[in-house]
Amino acid sequence: MELTKGRQAEKTHKKESFLHMLDRGIDDMEAGRELPLEEAFKKITELRDARRNARV
Repeated sequence: MELTKGRQAEKTHKKESFLHMLDRGIDDMEAGRELPLEEAFKKITELRDARRNARV
């Protein structure tokens, strides 16, 4: 029973976290804080590389 409650709490937390990220993204778009597509992909690559390098 407690295992089920833990899983439900985890799912609820993930859902709330996702909705919070989505809200922040919408706020950024409304405020004009968005990158052009090419710059966004460059930034994604930079962040991905930094994360991979941090693991090593």
